[in-house]
Order: sequence, then structure tokens, then C-alpha cells
Amino acid sequence: MTNIDSPIVWIMIGVAGSGKTTIGRLLAKRLECDFLEGDRRHTAANIKKMVAQAPLNDGDRREWLDAIANDIRRAIELQRETVITCSALKQAHRQRLMALGAVQLVWLELSESHLRQRLTQRDNHYMQAELLASQLNTYEAIQTTEADILTVDATQPPAWVVEQIWRQALACYPHLKQVWWQR
Repeated sequence: MTNIDSPIVWIMIGVAGSGKTTIGRLLAKRLECDFLEGDRRHTAANIKKMVAQAPLNDGDRREWLDAIANDIRRAIELQRETVITCSALKQAHRQRLMALGAVQLVWLELSESHLRQRLTQRDNHYMQAELLASQLNTYEAIQTTEADILTVDATQPPAWVVEQIWRQALACYPHLKQVWWQR
């Protein structure tokens, strides 16, 4: 784990339906910090593509990842603890985000059946169950070289998941006991 004494940019990562937004909002509340929804950084063309149930390719993701990287840079520059959501399904995406500085990735782990169940229950979201297979095909398993990524069982209730993230984070960053603006 990197020794980070400054505010951290937390990135909730995982496949569609893993709970990135729900868990991210709760973690941001726990940390008393900003929350940014990464899905809002998709271009209109990407959203139209997903609504049409067409999977995104690396070219489609480039501008979206650029926008998220800019959000991370801005949070670090302003010294503001922030929670951001981003699927970061590929190792190259995760490496790019972590290379920006005081970043902590949190992988929300669920089985395909749990993900499918959640996606079929979604209303008013462009990422539906029909695109789950493309997400799982794109996903590159977290490698042992990515040991800095916190992993949590996201099948549990959201409050439990946030508590597990908090416990893992405190083990890595004891200074988290202080609010971010005092670090």
C-alpha cells in the first residue's frame, strides 16, 4: 500500500450492477467528502450506443476515461477527498487511474448471477442486463501485481460493504481517523 497522508481519491470499480454508485455515495458520506458519478462522464454517443445495447470498445472508453482522469487530477490539485465511480474493467485502465497519485481503487466483487439479478431490476439506466456479457468479456481479473486494490464482497448490504471498505482502509491508512481536511 502506498503511504498517503493527504486526501485520497477513492474509485469504486466493478462490473455494471456491482453497486458502485450506491456504495460510493455511502462511502462519501462516511468520509464527509465529494462524490462524482463516473457514468455522467460518458459522451452522448456512448450513452446512445449502450441504450441500443451495443457494447463499448476501447476507442469509445478513451474520452470517458480522460474525463475521469481529469476529475481525479482536479481533486488531487484541490486537496479534496473524493469518491468517484468507474468500471475500470481492464488492467490498463486501473493502472492509468492509480498512476495519477493519491488514488485508492476499491473492487466491488459479485458473481455473474448477482450482477444479472441487479441489472434486471434496474429502472431508468442505459446499462441493462443485455450488456452484462460484454462487461464480463472486457473484464481483466485483478492480478497479484495490483495488490493495492481493496476488494470487498458486494453481495452484502451496502452499510456492511462500506464498513468492510472502512476497516480495510484503516489498516492501510491509519491517518484516515482524521477528517480529510485535517490531513
